[in-house]
Amino acid sequence: MSRSEFKWNKKRKHYAYLFKDIGDKRKNLLLHSDPSKKKDWNQQKQKEFEKTHVKLHRHPNPNKSKSEKFYVETRQYLDEKNSFDGRTYKWNWDKNDKRKIKRIKKGRRTR
Repeated sequence: MSRSEFKWNKKRKHYAYLFKDIGDKRKNLLLHSDPSKKKDWNQQKQKEFEKTHVKLHRHPNPNKSKSEKFYVETRQYLDEKNSFDGRTYKWNWDKNDKRKIKRIKKGRRTR
């Protein structure tokens, strides 16, 4: 079942865009204000990899400043539904960001 809402992800400590239900789990994308591409360690492959963030034109929250820069992580997470806060935010993607989000949801690369 599809879903389209913003909630706080308690497990990962970021705002998340929830877009799909799979049983008791939710597929989600994380919103960041950090532009850096952090290096992370992959236990299975025993090597480092870079997390990529895609720059957003505007934060989904209409009250946020337009001058600040925000990013969305390209990795899709699958978390339990109880790992999200109960409050749902009434945010919307900017017209210029919808295509980027759609491409990330389908698993395609974005620039």
